Amino acid sequence: MKLPVTVALFCLLFLPHFSNAQLTRHTADIAFTITRMAEIYHIQPRPVNRIFSSDLFDQLILALDGDRIYFSQADINQLSVYRYDLDVQLMHRKDDFLKMLIAVYVKKINQTDSMLVYFSGKKFDLNLPESYTVQEDTSFSENDLLRKIKLYKLIKRNILETITDEYEADSSKIKVPSDGLEPSARRKVCHAFKRDIQRIRTSVNGLPGFICNAYCENIASCYDPHTEFFSPGKKDEFQGELGDKQLQFGFSLGDGKDAVEITRLKPGSPAYKSGQIHEGDLILALQWEGNEEVDVSDGSVEEVNALIAGEHGKSLTLTLKKSDGTTRKVTLQREKAALDDNSSKVRSFILKGEHRIGFISLPAFYTDWSGEENGINGCADDVAKEIIKLKKDNIEGLILDIRYNGGGSMMEAIALTGIFIDFGPVGMSRDKDGKVYTMKDVHRGAVYDGPLILLINGFTASASEMLAGSLQDYHRALILGSPSFGKATAQIVLPLDTLFDEQHMERMKTAENYIKVTVDRLFRVNGTSAQQTGVIPDITLPDYTETESEREKSLPFALANMTTDPNKYFHPYPPLSLDNLKSFARSYADTSKFFISFGKYLEVLKLEQAAHDEQLVLIKVMEERSGIRKRLHEVEKTVADSKMPYEIEWDQNERSRMKADSDLLTTNLLFKDVVSRDTGILLGYEIASRMGRK
Repeated sequence: MKLPVTVALFCLLFLPHFSNAQLTRHTADIAFTITRMAEIYHIQPRPVNRIFSSDLFDQLILALDGDRIYFSQADINQLSVYRYDLDVQLMHRKDDFLKMLIAVYVKKINQTDSMLVYFSGKKFDLNLPESYTVQEDTSFSENDLLRKIKLYKLIKRNILETITDEYEADSSKIKVPSDGLEPSARRKVCHAFKRDIQRIRTSVNGLPGFICNAYCENIASCYDPHTEFFSPGKKDEFQGELGDKQLQFGFSLGDGKDAVEITRLKPGSPAYKSGQIHEGDLILALQWEGNEEVDVSDGSVEEVNALIAGEHGKSLTLTLKKSDGTTRKVTLQREKAALDDNSSKVRSFILKGEHRIGFISLPAFYTDWSGEENGINGCADDVAKEIIKLKKDNIEGLILDIRYNGGGSMMEAIALTGIFIDFGPVGMSRDKDGKVYTMKDVHRGAVYDGPLILLINGFTASASEMLAGSLQDYHRALILGSPSFGKATAQIVLPLDTLFDEQHMERMKTAENYIKVTVDRLFRVNGTSAQQTGVIPDITLPDYTETESEREKSLPFALANMTTDPNKYFHPYPPLSLDNLKSFARSYADTSKFFISFGKYLEVLKLEQAAHDEQLVLIKVMEERSGIRKRLHEVEKTVADSKMPYEIEWDQNERSRMKADSDLLTTNLLFKDVVSRDTGILLGYEIASRMGRK
């Protein structure tokens, strides 16, 4: 009997108030159990040997110091006595390496903190000709002296970027950027670095707990990118990704004039019910229960969101600056809330032009894992409802957008595929023992059998790729976009307990720790796999994901691509007539000013993001930024001036909801603005209009 495919539960890595000795011993036990669980359940467990040891060492160092500013190469050399000995540490439950790592890391963090105190009081000469090289950025400094120089350059670079950002945001007030802006920018930059140190110091069991947690997480990730040890807070994050009810405070953040601002309160949420928080309040500081207060008065939205997401199940105290200038402390406790209808669920409308083409956006594969909604709250059911509404409006074709959809429930992918085919196999999985299981749509009939376009890109992953591959294999949809992410594996969540089996399901609720482990490979019905390769579109369309380098094949320890025998019960529909549509798409993209301008826009973005040596001189930074912004502005103007061959038409029910819900109105208007500049939707409309012609 196979274990349940998806269970997401809360997990606690370490009990509070451990001494360091207790902590490292406890971690050594957990680490050993991770390797045993992987050996038992993983689809392709790695041997825990010298190679595994070296990989773990490198992964862990980067996890603790991704910017390479805490450790020097001398520190790495000191720790490297364990590079090829971590397999022995793991198999014999030893904690010698952890003790050394904690001692070194704590020392380096404290040193870095002292350096930041020094630099925060030191004036930076923004006209002094200096540079920061790619080599410096991507390597550890040889010693602490060079490490201090690197930190100085990083701070200076961020000061220059901060001043340039302020100038671009309000050049009317800042006529000529100068050293006069340096003190405030320096304080802001140094404070951001110190806040990052404060964040890891306030982890469960402090810095030692942060290190031990990273150790366990990286042991798991050395098996493949999707095998994961669940540390504190991961349960809620995992459940949120899969569509279960999430713990929320119920407010959204944005950039305020002087600090991060609360821009929205969700009705019925803890923030809303407190009666003490209002839209427009500025967040000056936050404090988790049991931890020290963190000053975020000059923090970014990204920083504040990261700090708020850092702990679960505890109370959070916000220090707010009210509109009248007074300050107030408000303490909140997260509560379960349904998935946000306005941002995460299905939405649809009609692209109304010479032809009426339906459009459905599915940004996430959500489902009702708890069963509280009687199985009617999944994304497949919601898509079916939207299709029925669109069919009543006599659409001539349909575009289903699963770009940026990272997947989720495979059951929802099966159900979604079944919406568009009569019945039959839609995919296959193979377990550790080589047994192949067929995933089937067992319900006869299709909700929609008309012309269908599926939009995908580099962030379309996992269950979304299964949907795209199935519809492509059945010749049921034309796939448009860029190659998908390339994840064709499935995971289950298990208690970290080698004695667990399906006869002891109560352990899922009582275990101290959990592991998400890769247990199956996924295959298309034709026997191929999207692992590493992704789903290749029928018509390729450049998009923003070209500026992102991360795909499954780029991740450490990604499993290799394999094939299996095609499903013998798979009977596709007649092939689509693609040649004329491909020819039209090439011609359209080559001659459309909109597409040509978008191509130039992507080239500028790629150029901006390419690694290069940087000149740490204010005028040079300003000139480089000005050149990039000028090129982007020229392209953006062409895009903005382009007229789409359609308008968006909301159905009557959605129009009524928008009148009653200002949040939904704002969300839909913003979405409408995005749609008006979207090359994928434009080309999808033109192709769908031609697919329905006789």
